[in-house]
Amino acid sequence: VDGMRVTDKETMDVVEMVLVGKVNKEIVSLINQNGGQSVGLSGKDGQLIIASKMKYIKDKGNNQPPEIIDIGMVGQVEKVNNRVLMSLIENQFIPVIAPVGVGEGGETYNINADLVAGSIAASLKARKLMLLTDTAGVLDKTGDLISSIKVDDADRLIKAGTIKGGMIQ
Repeated sequence: VDGMRVTDKETMDVVEMVLVGKVNKEIVSLINQNGGQSVGLSGKDGQLIIASKMKYIKDKGNNQPPEIIDIGMVGQVEKVNNRVLMSLIENQFIPVIAPVGVGEGGETYNINADLVAGSIAASLKARKLMLLTDTAGVLDKTGDLISSIKVDDADRLIKAGTIKGGMIQ
């Protein structure tokens, strides 16, 4: 919906199986086969990622009240408990984290991987965050890739409509 993911409870089970069970383990295996020492986690492990249900509020414009759209089991990061990560990092392990979080009631949430990466980087006080993706990325008005965006430029790009929909979250 407007670039935002929607995940119902049944799909959440599939998302968790694929991201945590298949994709995560494939990445861990590739890192280990190429000389790294990697461990796969989900945000549920050790309550690494505490999440809450994301609310999508759509501005309808023309002085109309905004519309609240239920996007299901989609979450947003509330807190990163990086004690588990620090233990792994201190012991030279590369953590590979599936972007699944846990709510206060134990519910599982599907979370945008970029948001998870940003939250984890912030919790670790990382100096840099690099995102690898299979999407084209943020494109300018002529369709060219914007390879680097500084925080100060983000508001301008949002107002110009270059960054929109799910990219804003």
